[in-house]
Amino acid sequence: MAPMNVRHSPTRRGFVALGLLAGLITQPVAAETARLDQIPHIHGIAASVGDPGRVYLATHHGLYLASPDGAAEKISATADDLMGFAADPVSAGVFYASGHPPSGGNLGVIRSEDGGRTWTQLAKGVNGPVDFHAMDISKADPSVIYGTHGGLQVSRDGGKFWVVQGPLPSQTFDLAASAVDVDTVYAATRGGLMRSLDAGKTWQPAHLVTSPASMVHTTADGTAYAFIVGIGLIETKEPALAWKRLSNDFGRHVLLHLAVAPDDPNRLYGVADTGGVVTSGDGGRSWIGYEGSDKASAERIERGAALYREHCQSCHGVDGTGEPPENIAGTDLAPAPALDDSAHAWHHSDGNLVQAILEGFEKQGGRMPGWKETLSREQAEDVVTYLKSLWSFRSYACQGARHMACMRH
Repeated sequence: MAPMNVRHSPTRRGFVALGLLAGLITQPVAAETARLDQIPHIHGIAASVGDPGRVYLATHHGLYLASPDGAAEKISATADDLMGFAADPVSAGVFYASGHPPSGGNLGVIRSEDGGRTWTQLAKGVNGPVDFHAMDISKADPSVIYGTHGGLQVSRDGGKFWVVQGPLPSQTFDLAASAVDVDTVYAATRGGLMRSLDAGKTWQPAHLVTSPASMVHTTADGTAYAFIVGIGLIETKEPALAWKRLSNDFGRHVLLHLAVAPDDPNRLYGVADTGGVVTSGDGGRSWIGYEGSDKASAERIERGAALYREHCQSCHGVDGTGEPPENIAGTDLAPAPALDDSAHAWHHSDGNLVQAILEGFEKQGGRMPGWKETLSREQAEDVVTYLKSLWSFRSYACQGARHMACMRH
């Protein structure tokens, strides 16, 4: 995986109230299939157990199963707004959620046993039907589930009966149940990362920095992850709070949701505050866009770089920096655009970029020739993979249809 070239540090501005950017793309999407970059309001993510490389996305319009080719298939039979989405840590294809039906109101606590296709209400919850915006299942005892509604609610019978355990820290955004102790739970809050050792009755800081924490996640092997503004993505091994920073290369953006591939602890998937889906193949140290990530090997990047130097560099410049001024001196031609992320290449999906390489723009009065007689589709994909290796996290998180919202913020 190619390292990113990010020039900025995270700030509170990138938050826009911890996730409001994820709601800026408001076009309704309820189709059976959709482009990944057109899906708004992603409220949760889970890695597929039986189909490596694909991820489940809990959205404002139901559950989707996305692929690195940029396509997303609607899985759920309904278009419920799924929030508090959590995958069962023991049983593959079993999911829990909360949220809202399209008709309004709250769903309470719902469960799917068939990979998210159909859902059944398990309980209304205390003072319900509840709307858990955050929910997690204990990896130490999967019959214990935590949720946020009118305080911290807990169920110890797999989600059927609930009690209010205690108050939540102010402005809690995310929850994660410990993998080593059933009564330990973490909260990502406006006031920082918090931890409770008594199932939510009392809370203490889990990190010395009190900047907002946007996300917290635990895995069955006892690894805990969190994202703290100004620090970046951090991890520790439970029960210790010896946090180490994995990456601070997120620009002004943050991660709101995280999932870890069950077959590869180094493969992480995340949802940024833009709504963009990103992935890491080295345990969270570097990140790229999820779309096209299956092609982002060092070998393909090098092949793409060689093809770029041979066929594209003379017009689009070294490392995609744009056409050299001397190429068009004394003419009224517009320079060939930069293809790194200093211009607008990241405004387009991988498929559109590949099509532009193969088909060109000469028929529309442009200077870009089509290369389909010279390059195969796979070679064009290699060129795009190389160009994306030059991009920053912002471009990955904002690629395609999300770019308009990102440009406004």
